[in-house]
Amino acid sequence: PAFPPDRDGLLFVFPEDGQHGFWMKDMAYAIDIMWFDADGSLVHIEERVAPETYPESFRSSTPARYVLETRAGFVAERALELGAELDLTGADFTVE
Repeated sequence: PAFPPDRDGLLFVFPEDGQHGFWMKDMAYAIDIMWFDADGSLVHIEERVAPETYPESFRSSTPARYVLETRAGFVAERALELGAELDLTGADFTVE
C-alpha cells in the first residue's frame, strides 16, 4: 500500500504549541512527518516512518503548532531542511 493518491498530505493544526506525538497504529504504508512551529518554521523531521515502528511514538523536542504527514520520500525529494517555511499559499484543503 502507498499514501492515498488523492492526497498530498495531512496537516494537523493544534490550538497551542506542544510536543505532539504521532505513531503508526493501523497504518499500511510509510510516511514522512514534519513538525512546524507557530511561525511556520520546520523544527523537526522524521523520514520514512514505517508501520513496523508501532508502538513507538515520534515527536519533536521543539514545541510545534503544525504537523504535516506526507508520503515517504517527500522530504528527500524536496531537500527539505530544518528552518524551511510552511507555505500554504494556494493550498486546497478538505477539512475532516
